[in-house]
This record gives sequence, structure tokens and C-alpha cells, in this order.
Amino acid sequence: MDLDNFLLNVIKQGASDIHFKVGSPPVLRIDGDLVVAKGAPLKPRDTASLTFNFLNRSSMKNFRSLTEIDTTYSIKGKARFRVNIYRQQERFSIAMRYIPYFIPTIEYLGIPQVAKKFAMEKRGFVLVTGATGTGKTTTLAAIMDHINKNRRSYVITIEDPIEFVHMDNLSVVNQREVGVDTPSFLVALKSAMREDPDVLLIGEMRDAETIETCLRAASTGHLVFSTFHTTDATETISGMINYFEPHQQPRIRNQLAANLIGVISQRLIKKRKGKGPGRVLAAEVMVVTSTIKSCVLDPGKSNQIPKFIAQGKTEYDMQTFDQAIMKLHKDGMISKEEALANSTSPADFQRALEFGEDL
Repeated sequence: MDLDNFLLNVIKQGASDIHFKVGSPPVLRIDGDLVVAKGAPLKPRDTASLTFNFLNRSSMKNFRSLTEIDTTYSIKGKARFRVNIYRQQERFSIAMRYIPYFIPTIEYLGIPQVAKKFAMEKRGFVLVTGATGTGKTTTLAAIMDHINKNRRSYVITIEDPIEFVHMDNLSVVNQREVGVDTPSFLVALKSAMREDPDVLLIGEMRDAETIETCLRAASTGHLVFSTFHTTDATETISGMINYFEPHQQPRIRNQLAANLIGVISQRLIKKRKGKGPGRVLAAEVMVVTSTIKSCVLDPGKSNQIPKFIAQGKTEYDMQTFDQAIMKLHKDGMISKEEALANSTSPADFQRALEFGEDL
């Protein structure tokens, strides 16, 4: 296989992910669906040979004992990929995620404009959440690019691995890769506190100590961005708090209420026929107002957050998923079937469609 030509060809087909597994031809993910590429099933020597394309000299020395590794792969001037190599049934499998060379803008991605307000804050904590494959990293890259082009800041990112590469513009950007430049998110984050950053991006929060350190960084005058694998703002707040022991949770609630600026939660929905290939972003946006703060502080009020998000649409640029999906449907971007399938409350959504009600 000519790997570079193969990868460039499947990108043209719209593939976001490529999977190599013994016993199957390469498998592509296009618009969220799995598509089997033409070709013969891969043999063990095929995936082992492909693995060598992605290893540096240090990794090659440990090839026989390799169980999993995260890295990146570039086709100069054309494309970059995030690569995960892992063993299954004593054979190598490879998962690749396409990373465009250009950094897409907030407008291009359809990210709500309130993200620009988050980007220009002096301090606080902003989260981008969603399931795997919903574009969290791309959204953060667009926000970092907006910062880079519009304010003078010293930015430190901690990523695993580095995907989008930022060149200095108005800001100075240092990007650190876990496993290459630092042993862990937590070690790099603690070190960053002594490196004079204005803005910190932590690719992912994986444990309670990293969450608490992010909150501490926000409380000491830094603007902190990160991701979390939760579906919406309500689940994000409860999910973060539940990382901690019961006796620690009131303190974490206070820190969240004091430092959280906003949460952008994402879903990707297939475009309707005639609107081109690909998927379109639907985003819930929560801006932390005094009312939202009271819901964060009081666990008994957390179930009221969606109601206050819906009510804050005009004044604070907030929106629920269903409000975002309704707009996409009214704009002709997605079909009624996709809108209902992706809505949070299908019955309420259907009624709103039938009677022209607001959500």
C-alpha cells in the first residue's frame, strides 16, 4: 500500500477516521457511518508494516513489547493525522483521525458566536463537551486561533497528542505533547503555573486532581479551556463533582460556581440531501449567570439548568440542544427525521414543529 496516496484519496471521499485491522480491508468513517474500502483483507504483516510508518526511533526499539501508543502522522503540506496504534489478539490495529492543515474559524464550524466572548475573557474556566468524535478538539483549536489573532496573550496548550499546530500571531503559543514533552497532563499543568501563561488549554481532564488544578488555575487569574466527555451542561457539572469524595464535593461546587464561565456541548448531525456531504454542528451553550451559579451550588437545583438555558437565549446568547436543532431544521440544514432523532425531548420537539411553538 502506498500509504500517503491512500490517505489523501480517502480524505477526498470525506473520511474523518480510518481503521486498519487484520482480517478486514481498511474501514472508513464518512459522515459518521462506517464504510469498508475496496481491497483485500489485511494480514498481520500488513498492519505490522504500517505500524513502522508511525513510530519514532525510540518506539521502534520497543516494537515487540508495544501494546498501545498515541502519535501523529503528517503528509507535508497536505494533511495531518492523529494515530492510535494498539494490539488486539496479539496483532496490531491502527485508528487514524484526519486533522486539516488549516485551522477552521468559529464561523466556518458554525460554533455559536458566544465562543468569541469566552475567548476574550481575562480569567475563568470554559469547557467544551460531547461524545467522542463530536469535534471538541476542533472547536478548541478555533477558539485558540481566535485568541491568537485578536489578543496579546501567552498561551500554553497541553495535548495528547498535538493535533492543530498554532503559529504565533498576536499571541505567543507554546504547545506541549503528553508523552513527548511532559509525562502527563497533571505534571505539565502544575509546571505551567510557573510559566507565566495568560491562557491554558488542557486537552482532556482525566482525573480529580487535574480538574481541581484547572479550577485553581482559573481562580488565580488564568483563562482555562478543557474538554470533558459528557453530553450536556447539567451532566458536565454533576460529572465533574462526582469525581470527588462526598466530603470534598461542597468545596468543588463552590470553586465551579466561582470560576466556570461557560460550557459548549456538541453533537454532529447529518446534513439533509442537497446541502452537501458531511455533518453540521448543533451546540448547547450555557453561560454561567447568577441564576446558573445558584444551580451549581445547590444540587437540588441542577435539574433546572436546562430551563434557565432556554430562557437565557435572548439576553445571554444561551441555547439548548433542541433550540439549536430547531434552528438548523428551519434553516433547511437538517431533515425533520434527523432533527427528531437528535433532539433531547422528541415529544416536545414534535409538538413545537406541529404548532409553531418556541422551545
